[in-house]
Amino acid sequence: MLKIENIVKTFNLTGNAEDIKVALNDVSLEVNEGDFITIIGGNGSGKSTLMNIISGVFSPDSGHIYIDGDCVDKLPEHKRAKYLGRVFQDPQMGTSPNMSVIENCEIAIRRGKKRSPFKWGFTKEHKEFFEEEMKKLDLGLEKRLNQKVGLLSGGQRQALTLLMANFEKPKILLLDEHTAALDPKTADKVMKITNDIVTKENITTLMITHNMKDAIKYGNRLIMLNNGRIILDIKGEEKANLTVEDLLKKFSENPDIVMNDKMILS
Repeated sequence: MLKIENIVKTFNLTGNAEDIKVALNDVSLEVNEGDFITIIGGNGSGKSTLMNIISGVFSPDSGHIYIDGDCVDKLPEHKRAKYLGRVFQDPQMGTSPNMSVIENCEIAIRRGKKRSPFKWGFTKEHKEFFEEEMKKLDLGLEKRLNQKVGLLSGGQRQALTLLMANFEKPKILLLDEHTAALDPKTADKVMKITNDIVTKENITTLMITHNMKDAIKYGNRLIMLNNGRIILDIKGEEKANLTVEDLLKKFSENPDIVMNDKMILS
């Protein structure tokens, strides 16, 4: 489904040779169809850079990326939209606050498709589809289709963004700390919604999280990054038997890993 082959990505914001930052260092990863992979790592480990490389926000310095056997190295971000769905940490990034729920949904369902400047509006079929999809969230959004998204709570917006990202059943879903900005109770609800959507639809998913409990609880595979490298790849029964204490021990075995408070307290 997704093959990442010897990816290298460096940044140099100052132009000085001594300030080169290696964000990804010869990273290779094969993701099978239906995998739900949780990704953890300390600050600056390369997690978000990996997401941005997959989605086309950044181009790799070297290496290759294949989706469903197609090499997408040269495809810009907007042309990779047909393969990918993505939800960001900030609930405001995935929706337009001044547009209604149904308007946001209509844009999402047309994402990656050829658009005509002379056609805009909501078909009866689309409205019924949106209502049925909203009911799955159990947040009452099916009764608020005409309300501006900016009036929704952060959890409602994030759940809506998650739903919209999956309207066209992407080949790969990228979740970039999508519950980090939410309070614990709302984050837990959004994670349960996430798990329901991903498992029922069998969507290949990569999820960055700082919450080690979530990293263990959800998905069939867990990878840890440090200094731009994958240093841990746990799957199957080994992941099923994993504990937070086991992960903390793994971190302690790597003194270069910088953990933040979220990871320690989660």
